[in-house]
Amino acid sequence: MGMNVGRMYCRVFCLLVAVCLAPLSRAESGVEEAIRSYLEGLDAGASPIIAGHLLENPEALSRLYRDRDHQALWLPGAPLQDDVLAMLVAIDESVSHGFVAERYHREKIEQLRAGNGVAEALAVELLLTDAFLSQALHRSRGVVSPPELDEDWALPQAELDPVELLAVTVRQAGSVAEALAALWPQAADYTLLLERRGEILAMDEETSVQVTPGPLLRPGDSSERVVMLKQRLLGPGDYAPEYDAQLLREVTAFQLAAGLEPDGIVGANTLEVLNASRVSWIDRIDANLERWRWLPREMPAAYLRVNIAAYTLRAFEDGEPAFSMNVIVGKPYRRTPVFTETMKYMVLNPYWNVPFSIATKDKLPLLQADALAEAQKGYETRPAGNDGFVPVSAIDWKPVTRRNFNYLLRQKPGPQNALGSIKFMMPNPYSVYLHDTPSRELFARQERSFSSGCIRLEEPMVLAEWLLGREGHPRTGSVAALMERQETLTINLKEPMPTYLVYFTAFATDAGDIAFRRDIYTRDAALVSALKASATPLAGSADEV
Repeated sequence: MGMNVGRMYCRVFCLLVAVCLAPLSRAESGVEEAIRSYLEGLDAGASPIIAGHLLENPEALSRLYRDRDHQALWLPGAPLQDDVLAMLVAIDESVSHGFVAERYHREKIEQLRAGNGVAEALAVELLLTDAFLSQALHRSRGVVSPPELDEDWALPQAELDPVELLAVTVRQAGSVAEALAALWPQAADYTLLLERRGEILAMDEETSVQVTPGPLLRPGDSSERVVMLKQRLLGPGDYAPEYDAQLLREVTAFQLAAGLEPDGIVGANTLEVLNASRVSWIDRIDANLERWRWLPREMPAAYLRVNIAAYTLRAFEDGEPAFSMNVIVGKPYRRTPVFTETMKYMVLNPYWNVPFSIATKDKLPLLQADALAEAQKGYETRPAGNDGFVPVSAIDWKPVTRRNFNYLLRQKPGPQNALGSIKFMMPNPYSVYLHDTPSRELFARQERSFSSGCIRLEEPMVLAEWLLGREGHPRTGSVAALMERQETLTINLKEPMPTYLVYFTAFATDAGDIAFRRDIYTRDAALVSALKASATPLAGSADEV
């Protein structure tokens, strides 16, 4: 590959030599012809490499310069000549948001600015433009493309034409720095994450004891790993190797603050958080800053946001939190997807139409073991070709398999119904919705990934009354009474409610602090790796121009 790159670069360099046999001043007109010649090389199939750096936006860059008749933007006498340093500062500033400076050619631009030939001028010009285009795209919609990294993330990304943004900035004699700064997410949560990142980065790098992996550590245990645990939580010192009452208090307090089950048992989940270093906290924040850049910039006046990783739902009105509640989300092997949809109606005393995957994987073994017990829970079925439903106990399930499962399975309304007394519908391709649950005891747990993908609500009545009350619905205040009738009733919302299902493992609390939660779906590591790998690889020799 290096030889091909070298040959391509020689072709481009020969085009430059034809324009300039000796170094020229950047103000001379040869640069425009060099830009034209370089773009013609791209059209002929040359790789988009300049000064050993790969251009990330060759098509957009070509469109921009053709619209300008190949006139320079950044060189002396060009409209952005006074914005070069501001562009470099903008690149430096983006590092505090988790960007990798070299992806935007930072050091190479600084190096080339010391030269005064047409080749150097061409490289500075194109690298600065490419850096602007990349910065604009990455600030407005993220460095990493979500669908390429996470198939469960389906939120629409912001639309931005970076060429038009730069062209408008030039036409209006605007500031490059201001144009780029306006593209960062303006949400208060994003700002708080940035501030916390800066605080962690400013902390002294302390060498603290790491608790080595091993068997579960429980009260009453005695081992060298217990000593490590005490040193990690209590600081340096000589400690007895017994897991005593003081250590139990420290462990449970730590688990509670970290959103873990405060059982005092130190296993893999607790160790993952306990052994985190300053660098790993910054990585976690960088992953979540990127997720914020994936979100739409303009949010509606009122909306719901479910943070899957935090097991919480928050309602917002006029940009301010209206209320919050605990939720239960999908198991790690049945992940709740990330998407947005509008909640259109609610159903009181709903039937639960069991999805095919759950019916065949979870329910079929139970039906084969004891169909009468399932019928007593309200399950009924409609065989293919039949018009009505019958109790599941009326079917011989023994010969039924996933392949010949030609039944619709549902659960009647009642105290054992999996959806509880109410469900909130937002039609989507994942068949995910919000609902009540009879399993109230699960809300006492700190980590609540128990569902098959849907969101179970701790206080569904609070949500129902808020939705109806804010639009002055005639059913406001009567939901509880309607439920008691045991009749299935659909209530359409006059104003469908935008609902966002997101995944943030570091997030702002109602008190304005930053909380961290365990990455239950193991999504952070891949995102952090993608962000760190985003630096543009050098092509060819670093000394080439």
